[in-house]
Amino acid sequence: MPRMTGRVLGALLQAPASGYTPAELAAELQVSRAAISGALQQLNLMGLSESVPNPGERAGRYRVRPGAWASVTEQGNRKLQTLHDLANEGLQVLPEGADPAALEEMRDFYALWLELFPNMLREWQERRKV
Repeated sequence: MPRMTGRVLGALLQAPASGYTPAELAAELQVSRAAISGALQQLNLMGLSESVPNPGERAGRYRVRPGAWASVTEQGNRKLQTLHDLANEGLQVLPEGADPAALEEMRDFYALWLELFPNMLREWQERRKV
């Protein structure tokens, strides 16, 4: 994550419930509104922030999107499935005499992650209901 995006995320993590306008973020972080705009765009694309309508104000407000952490991790989990599959494919085409240990470790690590993650996500969702 670029530094400015991280700074904006940090500001949003400690924002009031109504969120921040881009102008407020720029003032808080002492940066240009253009820098804020780019960072917010990236955070929105990542699913970490959202625009919140605020009746009576022209400027949109932004906050950390509720449920963002589980959602972003689920997206990442799909990428980990790809890494698991690549390890399997690599093992199938490994040249004779090559050491399979690194690919086996990669495959086994991601296999365990993919096995355990759904249960952890269900547990998280159950705890959030309380």
